[in-house]
Formats: sequence, structure tokens, C-alpha cells
Amino acid sequence: MATQYTAVDLFCGAGGLTLGFKMAEFGGRSFRVLAAVDNWKCAIETYRANHPEAEAILGDIRDEGVCRRLLEITGGRVDVVIGGPPCEAFSLAGKRDPNDPRARLFYDYVKVVGALKPYICVMENVRGILTMVALREDLPEGEKARALAAMNELLDLQSVGKRRRAAPQYALRGAAPSDPALRAKFEFVRRCTTTASEAVRQALAKEGYEVAWRLLNAADYGVPQERKRVFFIGARNGLGLKVRFPEPTHARAPRVDAWGRRLEGWRTLRDAIGDLPPLEERAGDEVYNGGFSSIFMSRNRVMDWGRPSYTILASARHILLHPDSPQMVKVGRDERAFAAGGRPRRLSVRECARIQTFPDWYKFVGGLVDKYALIGDAVPPLLARRVAEAVLQSLAEAGLEPQGEG
Repeated sequence: MATQYTAVDLFCGAGGLTLGFKMAEFGGRSFRVLAAVDNWKCAIETYRANHPEAEAILGDIRDEGVCRRLLEITGGRVDVVIGGPPCEAFSLAGKRDPNDPRARLFYDYVKVVGALKPYICVMENVRGILTMVALREDLPEGEKARALAAMNELLDLQSVGKRRRAAPQYALRGAAPSDPALRAKFEFVRRCTTTASEAVRQALAKEGYEVAWRLLNAADYGVPQERKRVFFIGARNGLGLKVRFPEPTHARAPRVDAWGRRLEGWRTLRDAIGDLPPLEERAGDEVYNGGFSSIFMSRNRVMDWGRPSYTILASARHILLHPDSPQMVKVGRDERAFAAGGRPRRLSVRECARIQTFPDWYKFVGGLVDKYALIGDAVPPLLARRVAEAVLQSLAEAGLEPQGEG
């Protein structure tokens, strides 16, 4: 008899994680997603159009009403919590205001994990989180406030430089100031900070989870795109659960790995979109035709048919160029121009969706800019599927049955 575990998707976006978890299967075990939450209307409308069986909640997980609804849907019991909460909670850049509610969204994710007590939680984030500086979770609130004030004072020094004022990790890597009073503050801040990945581990450890993380390249799992993202997986203590990550299925070139597994070569742009008819013959497909910024023109953005795509971004203005676009010729330092002949065009919405491994039937709701954002922000469903299969293997090995829902 097939076994179905339940899941909820927080910060669900277009539903890439959900789709991957629904696609996963291991030893007769699979997932059923009960509910999803996002505060972006286009995301929820997209989610509803593609996952009608799950309850998609338009709202903020900081709202008590949203949390109550999640508890009602799940009966207070769910097997897995997935999602990609923003990482601003760990950033000491910008205004560095610890009272800014937008900087607490990760902790609200942890709060939901604590309320639902899933067997496993999965969190995806940008790889920049690995170099971020964060305040230690075991500090009293008063000491956190003092450490933040000391950090701000250090970052406001002229000697630190503009770049370092916006990135505390650079300031803390340098030498301590020569002034004794400032040196004491510098060492105090160092004692009070840690890496953001360690802060994630500490926060989830308080809720009773053993946490591990790994930087995964989507291209290593059959996605025709070089896209590196960090996945954190937390396993509830005392249940015999082992945190597992998916083993690569692909490599830059076909080879056999150290364990005798044959890895296929990375999938290319031709594999992903080479069979599509000309753009003008595709009903409903769209392309953004706005201008190109100086930042865009500073690097080559024309894709190569024989390679995976570069990372698909969420900004319409920075979408990569179709391989048939004119080449970008270097004309100066960090400056390129289009070679003569032909008209440059960005990848279309459907092309970006395919590169992200969304199936052609998947619908994206909203304006053109919204659609690009929904696709670029999503976890590639195929990568999500591989992660979900590793989670299913962990659950199967621990012999855990679904907790069920009310």
C-alpha cells in the first residue's frame, strides 16, 4: 500500500518546491501538499492555478490568523515543512534595525516549524547566506542590541570604506583597529557574531532539530542551468532520522563517480528549448523588450546552445539573451556592445520556465514582469524533486509513518 506524507509550503512563490515534492517517489512513498502561504497575490493565484488540491493562503505567516488556519488545515500535525524564507534576518547590512519586522521572517518560519513539529523541515536560500555575518542565537537580547550598536559604530568609520560599510563580513575579516577602545568593540562584536548558516542551525536546534546544509548546483541534478543554492534540512531529534541530501545525477562531462555511479553530462540549452517552434508561432508566449542597462551590458549575456544556461534571474530587465541573438563584443572594461546584424532578444517566459524545469502546462498568472519574477524566484522543480526523494529516503529508513492531518 502506498504511503503519502503531508507537507506545507511556506513562502511558496510559484510553487516550484511544491511541484518537486509532488513529483517525488521513493519505495512506494510520496508527498501530498496540504497548504501553501505567500503574501504576493500573483504567486498565490499562480499556485492555485496549478495546485488546486492544496489550500493556498494569501497572507503573511506573521499574522496569527494565517498560523491558526495552518493549524486547522493540518490538524496541528504535518510530516514536512518546506519553504524559502528571506534571509534578511541574518543580514547586518542596510539599516541593521533588529526591530524591522521584515528582518524576522526566518524566525517566523521557525515558529511555524515549532508549532507543527514536522519530522523534517527543508529551507532553500541564496548561496550568499554562507558568507553572511549574523548575531549568535544564544546571546541575551540586551547583548545582541549592544553588539549591533558596536557593529554600526565600527561600520561608520571612514577607514572602513564604502564597500565594507554595506557588508559587515568584510569589516570583521580585516585587522582590528589600532585604537584600544575601538579594538575592544571590534573583539566584542567578533565574539557576538557567527555565520548565518550557524545561526540557522542554532535557531532550529532550539526547536529540537538537527540541521545540516549543502550548496547544490541545479545542473548536477538534470536542470539545464547553472544555479547554486543552499539547502538546509532539519531532522527532528529522537526519531532516528538521518539528514540526507540528493546525490548528483549529472556532471560537467559524462563520467563514473567514486562509487561507480554513472553521471550524465549536464543538460544544455538545446536540450531544454531547442525543440520549440519560432517565437512568433507560439500562442501565449511573451518576451520583455525593454532596454538594456549598463550593468547588463558589462558582461556576456548571450546563451550558448551547447551549454547549460546561466542562472535565470527574477528581474525582467536582466533576463539572459537567446542563443540566436547577436554576440556581445567587448569594447571596454566592463563594457560590451552587440555585434552588427540581427536584433537581440531576451529568453521568453516559456523558455525561462523550461530552463527552470517547469512543464509546459504550468500556468503563470500576472503581468509580464510578474511572470519573469515568479519563474526566476522559484526553486527548479526537478531539483526540488531530488531533494524530496532524499527526504523520503530518510523517512523510510527511520520507519516513520505519516502523522496525518485532522
